[in-house]
Amino acid sequence: MTASARYLIVSLHDVAPVHIQRLRRAEALFRALGINQVQYLFVPSFHGRYRASEYPEFLDWCRRDRPFKVDWWLHGYYHQDRPSERDPEPLSFTDRLKQRFLTAGEGEFLALDAAMQRQRLKAGLEEFSHCFQGAKPSGFVPPAWLFRPPVLLPLLKEAGLPFTEDHRHIYDVNRGILLPAPVITWATRTLLRKYGSLVVCPLRARWFNDSEVVRVALHPHDFDHRLTAQNIERVLRGLKKNRTLALPENLDWGSLGSLSTPSSPNAL
Repeated sequence: MTASARYLIVSLHDVAPVHIQRLRRAEALFRALGINQVQYLFVPSFHGRYRASEYPEFLDWCRRDRPFKVDWWLHGYYHQDRPSERDPEPLSFTDRLKQRFLTAGEGEFLALDAAMQRQRLKAGLEEFSHCFQGAKPSGFVPPAWLFRPPVLLPLLKEAGLPFTEDHRHIYDVNRGILLPAPVITWATRTLLRKYGSLVVCPLRARWFNDSEVVRVALHPHDFDHRLTAQNIERVLRGLKKNRTLALPENLDWGSLGSLSTPSSPNAL
């Protein structure tokens, strides 16, 4: 790939048994648009109630062949913040704001200490390997993109997970490279967010026109709402006209990224 090209990364979050019908709707859209590669973010035990390995129909769906490439990533373990397991050290003011406004109690990795994060990653990798017959995920995305880089990044390197993301960047964990990659994502949790996204997301697609890499992140509940699904389709069609679909692993990191350190800010 050349540095002059522009890229689009499409991801489907919260891949878990509870969302199987919604995930099928998402795949129908990918097929209709000719999307040829997608990140799927797998949750091993969604909210502690849907352990993936206990749902054979879901596993069959995960393992089946598709007319497009799926790049499987790990997406937390429970995808749920559990206050009783938080690090006793208080979060910074900025992290408290993120926890309050950027997620509805699903920032699983933001407040865990290093030991708990290591344990959660190990359990997630074991469940992933069991479900995908010994395979390993291509990367790890913390739920709601919320994490403390000095804590999580060394653990990902230790676990052999080469990539992660926050709201504004993709990280090459092994080489310490940070790649600007703004994300467009819809929200449906409240009426204000739902209808606001119909305006804001197309505008963000225009604002990011000069960005070399743009991400579109979809969530299962997006496909419960006809207007949201139609809006997603229009935005993806527009972006796909002028961008090459890609995955983090096949970008030209040397040309697009910049050196970083584990203490780099996890920007809002």
